[in-house]
Amino acid sequence: MKGILILIIFLLINTNTLADKKFEKDLKKLSKFNSFIDYKGNPYQIKESLNKDKTIILIYTHGSSGKERSIDKCQKKWRKVPPVIYKLDGINIRDFTVKVYKLCFGVRGWSQSEEDKFWDVYDKNNQDVDSVLKLKDKNGIFLVDKTEVSTKKKVIKLKVEDFKDKGFRNIVLAGHSAGAWSSLVLKSQFPNQINGVIAFSPARSGKYAKKKNPHRGWINWRNYKMSLIKVDKLSKVLVYAHEKDPYENTKTLSFLSDAKTVTFIDLSDTKCKKNIILGGYHGIHLTKCFAESDPKRNEIIKYLHQIF
Repeated sequence: MKGILILIIFLLINTNTLADKKFEKDLKKLSKFNSFIDYKGNPYQIKESLNKDKTIILIYTHGSSGKERSIDKCQKKWRKVPPVIYKLDGINIRDFTVKVYKLCFGVRGWSQSEEDKFWDVYDKNNQDVDSVLKLKDKNGIFLVDKTEVSTKKKVIKLKVEDFKDKGFRNIVLAGHSAGAWSSLVLKSQFPNQINGVIAFSPARSGKYAKKKNPHRGWINWRNYKMSLIKVDKLSKVLVYAHEKDPYENTKTLSFLSDAKTVTFIDLSDTKCKKNIILGGYHGIHLTKCFAESDPKRNEIIKYLHQIF
């Protein structure tokens, strides 16, 4: 019996190690696409002599890739750091200096068969979220932890810890769409590790207006994703939204706008035109127009002065 228990423990450790190695292998491949970005949008290396105590690391993550079964190298135009963020690199906030960092999160998630199994079980259990939260893959990894929202959150958290280990103490997350949503989740779950969040059009479960995959309990699943953000734990958060955003808009994000600890900016009256390539109204914040012409861009500077 003792020998059997040892064998079981060995197999569990071995299979989880293999899963971790896959994740680590993906991170290594993606590391070449991560870098600091200067005020013109160009990558650069920071100097070793940098005063870490007086540096604000602003980590930016893009929206959902939709490629959970392959590595996403974050090269598409809408996945790059937007002008309103990279123009912050090098500016002074009191006696701190901002350094903008581009983080590519595109690791592989679940397989097609795992995704099919997940939703099949979900459907057969009347779209009860609890019915799928305990599903595991052949290595004992929870399938919900292989969804994009979970892998994205893990990649961001590891990068925050990496900067912390290197001596940086002032960390602000910025993101668009799923990147913004994951950043809010992390801020609410680890409030002491992250100084603040700049969230552009936070979204997670597909287009709200079209109710993507309603036969799979789209609403229930979205509510579960909402529950991951512990609103009562949020503080020092800046959120931008637009009433015509088809993914999440000013009304659907009312659970954030009603929070006293969240600074909520309504961009519905912006003079900037939507850009289809950048996601239409969902990506207004990614345009040059927003970075150069919309007066509400200045809320970011004001916000950084408030938290530092």
